[in-house]
Amino acid sequence: MHQKVSLPWGESELSVMLPAGWKILGTPVPQGSLETKPPAEACAEALTDPIGCSRLASRDLSAARVVLVADDHSRTTPVAEFVGPVLDELQAGGLRHEHISFLLANGVHRKSTPKEVETKLGSEVAGRYPWRCHDAHDKSGFADFGTTSRGTRVFLNKALMEADLIICLGAVEPHLLLGFGGGLKMLVPGCAGTETIGRNHLQGTGGALFDYVGVRGDDSPMRLDLEEAALLSGREVFIVNAAMDERSRPVRFFCGDPVQAQRAAESFVEGLVGLEVPEQADVVLTNSFPMDSDLRQSAKCFGNWLHACRPGGVMMGCLRAEHGLGEIPLPKKTLPYSVMRALLKLIGQKRILGLVEKAKKGEPVEEVFIGHFGLQMLRRSHLGIFSDNPLLPQDVGRKMGLARSFARIEEMVQWASGKVPERASVWVVPFGGSTYARVGSP
Repeated sequence: MHQKVSLPWGESELSVMLPAGWKILGTPVPQGSLETKPPAEACAEALTDPIGCSRLASRDLSAARVVLVADDHSRTTPVAEFVGPVLDELQAGGLRHEHISFLLANGVHRKSTPKEVETKLGSEVAGRYPWRCHDAHDKSGFADFGTTSRGTRVFLNKALMEADLIICLGAVEPHLLLGFGGGLKMLVPGCAGTETIGRNHLQGTGGALFDYVGVRGDDSPMRLDLEEAALLSGREVFIVNAAMDERSRPVRFFCGDPVQAQRAAESFVEGLVGLEVPEQADVVLTNSFPMDSDLRQSAKCFGNWLHACRPGGVMMGCLRAEHGLGEIPLPKKTLPYSVMRALLKLIGQKRILGLVEKAKKGEPVEEVFIGHFGLQMLRRSHLGIFSDNPLLPQDVGRKMGLARSFARIEEMVQWASGKVPERASVWVVPFGGSTYARVGSP
């Protein structure tokens, strides 16, 4: 007799039949419900008492030029639901309509389509104000601000230099290399050049850690580097960051100084979606919801819950990847799954970065950190991918060189069963894209 579990899957549910002998340790989800206000109301209230700086409406903005930087189509932040109060606050300070523009922080992602920008900002705002998408590959569009103390050369979008004030509209959420998102991340990597983005991301590949999810900002090398880089611009930055629940619904806003407000949000988000697991399991069944936009975003559910799985155990990821691969590059050549795992275990954690740098020589540096993170996960645990999306290449796991992939969920469960004890323990994670595991000893 199998055990049936259900996971959110787009607008419906995905049913998964687990072996009868497996012991389900639990289905971690945030406990209790917060009494929340509509996003516009909650944002307006937070703007009246910003953290670490003066209120926007109390300033003289009559001669100021303001660039509002919003996260892009790959993020679930419902900017359209709270941008109105931000504009109201700015205009209460005397800001003129013609001095307002928007920049989409696309980083190395593709440019957002006009329809996606309308969805992100709201059709009225997108139609009324000028907007542009950041292009990390357009060197002619950058200004050079020197080098951080950690060696990151800083190239930022010139549009930011046209501003007297930069407003960052986004969210603070778990992040694999950074610890938590939000704050000045909207500028670096969001509005930076590829060299800056790549070097900054490599800050998360050294030391004993490779998975920084849940690490606070003051202990995150990548966070400290990007903050130093962004502040080299010399522009004042004010953030409006949402803290969101497991379904990507804003529950609280943190506004003001880009470092102080972001740190306050980290603490709140940790308590909201950082879920305690008392023990590691043989198997973790994790689901990408609500980070379903593409494979790159969907795969975050692996890193978010990796340490809930014992070393040598099995991670089963259900990745919806609605728009296919996204910006994940497929290697030209890969080793068979079993050979790759054996090689990684042989060379050990510390030598994997060197292996990736050698294999990716001459390729964009951002491919190095993607490859490094994936191989570190594979060294630690078996990785299985289920997706029924025809937009993904057939056998995408093998082509990535990182996982076994399956088009039928029962085949992935059968594969996992062959690698764990008959009475294996398992965590079932419905919201793996937006929550993360907090364990005592990863």
